[in-house]
Amino acid sequence: MVQRVAADATAFGDRSMPFMLSLDAIWSDPTDDDTNIEWVRDVWGDMQPYSTGRLYLNFPGFGEGETLVRDTFGAETYARLQKVKRDYDPDNLFHMNQNILPQ
Repeated sequence: MVQRVAADATAFGDRSMPFMLSLDAIWSDPTDDDTNIEWVRDVWGDMQPYSTGRLYLNFPGFGEGETLVRDTFGAETYARLQKVKRDYDPDNLFHMNQNILPQ
C-alpha cells in the first residue's frame, strides 16, 4: 500500500489520500468543444469538496496556476527541492516541466 511510505521519503510526496482522480476528455469534432470542456469543468467542480487540494503533477490540466508546483508539494518539501535545484541547476536550465525555481 502506497500510504505506508512516509511523505518525505521520496519525491512523490504525500500519499495519504485514499483515491486519485484524473479527468480525461478526448473528442474529435471541434463543434463539441464547449460541451466537453463544460462537463469536465463541472465534474472537477463537483469533486472539489472531496479533495485535499493537492495535485499529482503527472496529471496537470485544468485548475493550474502559478503556484501549482509549490502547492502540490507543500511549503516544506518545496523548500527542500529548491535547495536541490540551487545546488544542481542554479541557472534553471531544466525548466520545461513542472518547474521548481532555484531561488
